[in-house]
Amino acid sequence: MLRCFSDYVDFIIKYPFSREGMTRFKEITSERGIYINDLAESPIGKQLLQRAYEILVEAITKNSITDDPDNGEDELLAHYIAVILAAHLDKSLWRRFADVESKRFSGKLLLEDPDCIMYIAKEFGINAVRLRDLDIYNEKLALAFDVGVKFWDYLKYMPRNDPYWKLVNRYLLKGWVLITFKELTRLVEEAVEKKVLELVSKASENLDDTKPLVDALGGMRELREYRAGSMARVKVQITGLTPPCIDAIVNEIRSGGNPSHQARFAVAAYMLRRCHDIEGKPMEDCVEDVVNLFRTVADFDEKKTRYQVEHIAGLRGGHKFYMPPSCQEMNSLNLCPTNLGCGVKNPLQYTVKAIRRSQRAQKVQG
Repeated sequence: MLRCFSDYVDFIIKYPFSREGMTRFKEITSERGIYINDLAESPIGKQLLQRAYEILVEAITKNSITDDPDNGEDELLAHYIAVILAAHLDKSLWRRFADVESKRFSGKLLLEDPDCIMYIAKEFGINAVRLRDLDIYNEKLALAFDVGVKFWDYLKYMPRNDPYWKLVNRYLLKGWVLITFKELTRLVEEAVEKKVLELVSKASENLDDTKPLVDALGGMRELREYRAGSMARVKVQITGLTPPCIDAIVNEIRSGGNPSHQARFAVAAYMLRRCHDIEGKPMEDCVEDVVNLFRTVADFDEKKTRYQVEHIAGLRGGHKFYMPPSCQEMNSLNLCPTNLGCGVKNPLQYTVKAIRRSQRAQKVQG
């Protein structure tokens, strides 16, 4: 038996959107005679509804979900009820909820043994095979990769807008894309996000039937007014040269954190553009600065990091010098701590404005 199945209840609570989790959800509601649309009519139902709302509120407002293991299988039910409640929110928040659920899922999966990661990947239709079981195996490849994923499955679930995942940066042999177990977990994360979005979309087809749940929660006013683009913004006075989003990522890196691939790409692209385009330094020096920044990251690999940074700088691959993501995209990725409060369209624009303001101030003082 796989280690991740050693405690079945624990497994379905950790992975509610796995095949086993979905199956058990249906079994529990049938065995206990639970009708989702009637939850507000019983004390137990109200407890489930409240827990689901707590999950949804935390996911939307804090980008996290704190587990409550004391709830047992009720915790599994609460995740599915949260999906139904999410369907009543603005569509711009569906992806935020799905993203948090998927990151919770992958964060737990990273702690499992390789067999469990492989098993769950296949549950989501990701055809992954250990490198040692493929006829393309050799010792040099085994030092860098763990598994091969079928070409079309990789394309279906690879993270978008990140050059790190582009096929030109991958080993593709006989229809297999070679990756590590950690990267396989990242593909599973994308698959979970897609699954949750599908469930929310399906739940949105029956809003009239589930409206009593929303009414029982006082209309979910706290969240229904919490719309992307209309949330309270932290207005920022442009002072320092580095925008708050980049500052936050750099601080996370320097404190030994483990920022996402999107965050790493954003800070690398920003620093390279600022160093070369604004400060006029040689690209080789700029690449070195960025590589050195990442040395404090827990999973730092100099060879891999240097290759990725050089690719972003246009020195490798398609020789495209990448721009950092726009402020809108940074906000959608939950990487903007001010919710678009800087009044600019791109992090680089913040720096340009800051430099101009500093120059004007120097002229006045002079």
